[in-house]
Amino acid sequence: MPYEIETRRKDLTVDAIYGLLPTPHIHSHLEMVFLTKGRSIVTSDQKEYCLKAGDCFLAFPNQIHFYHDSEPTEGYLLIFSEHLFPELKELFDTKVPCNPVLRNEQLPNDILEWFHQIYTSGNRESMQDKMIAKGNLLALLGELFLLMDFRENTNESDTVKRIITYCIQNYTKPLTLDILSKELYLNKYYISHLFQERMQMSYRDFLNTLRIEHACEILGTGISITQVAYASGFSSVRTFNRAFMKLKKMTPREYASSMRHT
Repeated sequence: MPYEIETRRKDLTVDAIYGLLPTPHIHSHLEMVFLTKGRSIVTSDQKEYCLKAGDCFLAFPNQIHFYHDSEPTEGYLLIFSEHLFPELKELFDTKVPCNPVLRNEQLPNDILEWFHQIYTSGNRESMQDKMIAKGNLLALLGELFLLMDFRENTNESDTVKRIITYCIQNYTKPLTLDILSKELYLNKYYISHLFQERMQMSYRDFLNTLRIEHACEILGTGISITQVAYASGFSSVRTFNRAFMKLKKMTPREYASSMRHT
């Protein structure tokens, strides 16, 4: 099954959830779920875990994950950039949780109040509220990390993360497999193998997905289709149109029109 690559602009997104996303996805942010109701099977890096009401799940940057709700779920979803917490950069860059699920009986008694406070302040517009949300989230991570064991990223996992991070930072530039191989000092056939094995998609499809998601953000803003194509990293409008149709099942012009009418 192909994976969705999410390019997130906001440093912190806090949502109340009613059902979890079944599509495998990956992003450079961390993702935390706390269930208040229901049950879901969460898959993270090809391993399955049962997540039930009162449990908490944490995905580190660039870990492929998705959910399958076995019962209707409700709770909180936090998606946040590692750049919010430079003091934790080394942990986020070099390690992943041995077990990404913390059970209800392990968690602090006031865990629900933590999430409620972050949700409330995180969805207000004032700078003070944003700072309160960030501070509460850092304090919550401190509590949770004391309860978790971590392991070093495997060499292959670290390589995948390097590749994905570089692509996310440079996809609007020319970025052939040969260029990527030269920039990261990796064999291009090895890179291609990693995409097929770990991402279950080709390198070209991965790169085009990043570029199309970028294009979707600027379509309908008055910029011409040609400008959008080149601003998103495509070398021609024809290539852009073909890739857009493959991913979105409509043309860029049709997508822009639909955005104007929503």
